[in-house]
Amino acid sequence: MGAPLPFGPWLAVLTFTLVLILNCTLWLARRHKTASSGARRAQLTAEVTLLRREAAKLNTPATYARCAKLQRLANAKDKELAELSAGPAVPGVADRLIVLCPAVKMLLACAATLLLWDSPVAQLVPRSLASPLGRLLAFPKGSDLSSYGLIAITPWLLIVDSATDAISKAVFPAPTPAQLAGPAPELEALTREAEAGGGRIRPVSRAAAAASVAAGN
Repeated sequence: MGAPLPFGPWLAVLTFTLVLILNCTLWLARRHKTASSGARRAQLTAEVTLLRREAAKLNTPATYARCAKLQRLANAKDKELAELSAGPAVPGVADRLIVLCPAVKMLLACAATLLLWDSPVAQLVPRSLASPLGRLLAFPKGSDLSSYGLIAITPWLLIVDSATDAISKAVFPAPTPAQLAGPAPELEALTREAEAGGGRIRPVSRAAAAASVAAGN
């Protein structure tokens, strides 16, 4: 007869569900932050490149005023890009979830390990699936539990964490570089923006950069 699971299958189902929720939330927060900030960063980079290219073409005595306006606008956008790369001054929802989810997962793992250090939480059927890692899966009582195909709490949490992380990334794939690039900037719109600004550099603070990221969140 096999050794019975003290808590039945419910503990295995509960831990799998909780870790899956945490890993999905963490991955979606990272994915959303990458998509929002990455798209804005790619847009600014393309605009700066286009502005500097056009300013170089207009670097003549007859068109120096337009050239200076485009250069100043390019400098302003370059400064905004640097602010965005440095990170927002005020963390958004995604930033908070990225910090919160690993902390909650670590606390749950520590609590479960302390309470169920030597208790089996799952069983492999057939038992031969546990070979040759039966003793490792039943740590720290591998000599007593490995013959029944049982898995202890610590190896189970490691397996569940890896499996749910892979599931999250498979269900919600990361954005491709093409999706982050977005539409190409239009020179006419950038020229109008430079003309509207009067050739002056509009100050771009960390708060403004944070607002642009928060708008994406």
